[in-house]
Formats: sequence, C-alpha cells, structure tokens
Amino acid sequence: MNYSELQTRVVDMEIDYRRAIEDKKRELEMMEEKQQDRKSAEQAQQVVQQLAKEIQQQVHERISAVVTECLQTVFDEPYSFRIRFDAKRGKTEASLEFSRAGVVLDDPLNEIGGGVIDVASFALRVACLMLARPKRRRLLVLDEPLKNVRGLQNRQRVRDMLEKLADDLDMQIVLNVDLDAYPEFGLGKVVVIEG
Repeated sequence: MNYSELQTRVVDMEIDYRRAIEDKKRELEMMEEKQQDRKSAEQAQQVVQQLAKEIQQQVHERISAVVTECLQTVFDEPYSFRIRFDAKRGKTEASLEFSRAGVVLDDPLNEIGGGVIDVASFALRVACLMLARPKRRRLLVLDEPLKNVRGLQNRQRVRDMLEKLADDLDMQIVLNVDLDAYPEFGLGKVVVIEG
C-alpha cells in the first residue's frame, strides 16, 4: 500500500468515525426522548391508577352500605359486608367478604347460611342497578330471590326491607315467590297465577 492509498483510507475512516459520532449523538437524543416519554407514561399511569382507586373506594362504600344495611334489616345477628381488592398479576381482583363479631368469612358459600347469601345477592343486584351508567329504569324482576330466608320474623323483615328499598330508592320490585312459604308476603299488588 502506498502513501496516497493510506491517506485515502485514513480520510474514509475519519468520515466513518464522524458519522458514527453523529449517529451515536442522534441515538442518545432519541433514547432521552423515549425515556422522557416512558416517564410521562408512568406518571399518567399513576394518576389513572390513583383515580381508579378512589372511584373503586367510592363504589365499594356505596355497595357495602346497601348490602350491610339489607343484612342488618333482616337478621338479628347481622353480618357486615365488604369487598376486598387485591392486586394480582397486574390486575385488581375483588373478593366478597362477610364478617360478624370480628370473624371474617371469606368463603361465604361454604361458611354462611343460604338466607344470608340470598339477601346479600339481592342487595348486590339493587346496588348494581343504582350504580349503572347510563341510568337504567329502576325495576327488578326476580324469581324467588329470597327463598332461603327462614323464620317468620326474618321473612317479615324481608318484606320491610323491600318496602323500604322501593320507597327510598324509588324503584319497582317484581318478585315471583312461593306464597305457601311466604303467606305474609302481601306486599304491594299480589297476583296469583293458578295452574
């Protein structure tokens, strides 16, 4: 290799070097920009998560209040109701929890009587109807939703609960019930269908 070929090669290498420096500079600028975008996205995510948590808490309070009030209206030793939110695998999971006398029962289907489950299920339906957006017609049509509530006194309290909910929430409730099991259910207009 002669001197002029070496000089040309050095000049080419110098051009490649300067080009590499410029490329590196642009890539660093792009990396900084992407990092700023990521930080902005993380901040936005934190704001959204905080807002979602606050909304979740408000909804939880409203639902828990309705369910707990219904349980307290019907039963002598009522359960309290709450929804436990757990973050798992990047998502929020909700678990229904009942408690009484400081004891938390987190498997209600196996730890609580059917009447309590029926009243809580009914109350959850009411809460869902009240919280629905866009607002829906305040009408519940249900087939024997409270069939497992036992005892004359508890069934009379169910009647009182239904009247109170209908009046307080300005809603209409249509129930199919076994009148032999609920002879005292003469609430509102009773329609008996024979055959």
